[in-house]
Amino acid sequence: MPPFERLSKSLCMTSTKPAEAWQIIRDHHYSKRMPTVNRFCYVVRKSGGFFGWEGDIIAALVLGVPKARWKEQDFLELTRLVRIPKFDFQLTRLIAFACNDLKKKDQHLVISYANKIQKHHGGIYQAAGWNYHGERSPLVDGFFINENYVPTRTCWQLWKTCSFHELTYKLPDYKIVPHMDEGKHLYWRALTRFGKTKAKRIGLQSNPYPKPAVRPLDEQPPRLSERGATPRDRSKNKAVVKVKNHFNETWG
Repeated sequence: MPPFERLSKSLCMTSTKPAEAWQIIRDHHYSKRMPTVNRFCYVVRKSGGFFGWEGDIIAALVLGVPKARWKEQDFLELTRLVRIPKFDFQLTRLIAFACNDLKKKDQHLVISYANKIQKHHGGIYQAAGWNYHGERSPLVDGFFINENYVPTRTCWQLWKTCSFHELTYKLPDYKIVPHMDEGKHLYWRALTRFGKTKAKRIGLQSNPYPKPAVRPLDEQPPRLSERGATPRDRSKNKAVVKVKNHFNETWG
C-alpha cells in the first residue's frame, strides 16, 4: 500500500508513478517537460476511485537523480514541484510528506534548485526549513538544435554526451547553439544523520537565505477569492478596494 495521508474529505496525499504527473507538469510547470530520470513521485489528489486515492492530481512533486556534475550521485534531486493555479494548498506539506516517506525508504539526502530565470528564490524551501547552500554560477543547461531546445539531460540520453564539441561532431548537419541559464539557488535537506555526513562530504554549506526582489506568483499565498470565497466575501473585498481608492484620491 502506498503512503497515504488524508487532508480532508475531498483531498489526500499519496505516492504514484511519475508518469501520472505528466499532465499537471505539461499544463502548469514552467518547463513544460518531464525530467529524464525519475525515481519517486508524490501528489495531492482528489478523492476518488475504488481505493479512494485515485482522483485528479492537483499538485505534484517529482524526484530523480542529480546531474553528472556531482562527484557522488547516491542522493536525490527534487526536480519538479507544481500545483494547479488558485489551488489553496501549502506545498510545504507535500514536501514534508515526501521527505518523511523517503526517510523510510532509506534515502538520506535531497537537493533542489530554485530557477533565477523564473524569478524564483526558493521561498518554498525556506518555509520548509531547508538549508541554503548558495547560488551556483551560470552553466550550459541545454542546446538549440535546429532551433529546437534540447536539455542537457536529454542530450545525454540520446547521444551520450553533453559536450558542444562532441554534439557538433555527432550531428554535423545540424545547427547547434549552447544555451546558458542565469545560475540557480541550491537548497538541500538531510533526512538522516548519514545524510548530514554526506552533505558535508560533497561540500554543501548552510548560508543565510536569499531575499527576492519580487516575490513570484507561485510563492505567494492565495488571495481570498482563490480560496473559494463566497460572493459575499468577494463583495466585501470590492468594498475594501473602493474605500482604499477613495482614500487615495482624497488624500493622495
